[in-house]
Amino acid sequence: MMKKTAILAIDLQNDFTSPTGSLFVKNADVDVVCIADFIRKNQAKIDYVALTLDSHQPIHVAHQVYWKDKNGNHPPLFSIINATDVKSGLWQAQYNKELTIPYLEQLEAKGEVCTIWPMHCVLGTSGWSIDKMITDSLIEWAVNNNKSYELFYKGYSQSTEHYSIFRAAVEWDSQPETQLNSRLISILNSYDEVLLIGEAADYCVANSLNDILDTCSELAKKTVVLTDCMSWINPENKRAKTIFDNARKMGVRFETAGTYAF
Repeated sequence: MMKKTAILAIDLQNDFTSPTGSLFVKNADVDVVCIADFIRKNQAKIDYVALTLDSHQPIHVAHQVYWKDKNGNHPPLFSIINATDVKSGLWQAQYNKELTIPYLEQLEAKGEVCTIWPMHCVLGTSGWSIDKMITDSLIEWAVNNNKSYELFYKGYSQSTEHYSIFRAAVEWDSQPETQLNSRLISILNSYDEVLLIGEAADYCVANSLNDILDTCSELAKKTVVLTDCMSWINPENKRAKTIFDNARKMGVRFETAGTYAF
């Protein structure tokens, strides 16, 4: 009996995959070519595709506009804001002020930080859209095989990062969209193998993988990371490297699109 195979494709959106995107991940434009070719060559063997979309409002805790100093200046791109900075008055949140310290303290307790990114994947913009090379290949797959792909959204909340598709970096009781997406975990766990691809390897892919490890060890053993279908923002990202190392210990396989066998 042929195994049932799903693809979990993380954030293959123009802001990440296009050289003109606001947060282009180096070599992501090469990744989408590899992914589209993989889908076309193996379309009859792919049973399900889940596409995730980073989906922000302009006001977001990781965007410059969220923060100002006493002189009204926004923080530099790629800077880090921590709880001490806010308590000392170095930076002040302009929105959701009551959540600022709890957010930063919970984030830091998990060994994570609040990074200021270029405004990206804002709902309805061209940068938010999925790369056309990917959608073209999926349309062909869907029509030829009578299949449907499904979209999953993350990042609506203004007041927390949401790298992982499964849950936000800090989950708010009052915001269900930040809490664990058990439905997606259940869908993926119904397949024999799940191929993990997307951008960026050391942020949204790594955090999604980490939540698989934390919440469903059975799914972890079914997961295959296709390493040539993703790229890193920072190849030396220690936290991401640790996540990938832990994944290997829990049975996650690491292969390439060219060597993977259905």
